Amino acid sequence: MIYIVCLIWAGTLGFALYTWRFYPERFRAAIQSFCKTSKIFLGVVPLALIAAGFLSPIIPSDLVGGLIGETAGFKGILIAILIGFCMPVPPPIFFPLIALLLGAGAGFAQLTALIASWNIFAAHRTLGIELPMMGTYFVILRVLASLAVLPLSGIAAGFVADWLGLPN
Repeated sequence: MIYIVCLIWAGTLGFALYTWRFYPERFRAAIQSFCKTSKIFLGVVPLALIAAGFLSPIIPSDLVGGLIGETAGFKGILIAILIGFCMPVPPPIFFPLIALLLGAGAGFAQLTALIASWNIFAAHRTLGIELPMMGTYFVILRVLASLAVLPLSGIAAGFVADWLGLPN
């Protein structure tokens, strides 16, 4: 895992140096955007992680494990898809919650399906923003076209986790 993180940071640093060297005006714009965005995340992410730490002891592990744990199988993937659809939270809060669920016994396959569902079908975005802007026909078409992705992502994650021998 640490090798992947180091690889991502090395790639990011290499890309930043390349941009700085050959496209200095784009590099300055990227740094300004980074600083603007960082102010938001630096205030929210630590608080979300602290809140997740406080919530950790009160989350019923047997309930989480029973509903979306590794032993829940495909039923757990479907439940996780429904949970992801109904979570109206922004990314800085969502991912600490995912870490909390992982620590409480949720399976990799189920969490992958939950994350995919939250990204593709979040009710607060689909109903509140997409439907009024894009119209009913487009939303129905997109939802139906994307439906198979969610369980397949969970199933694939389960196979990959087993293949890599990841503990759950």
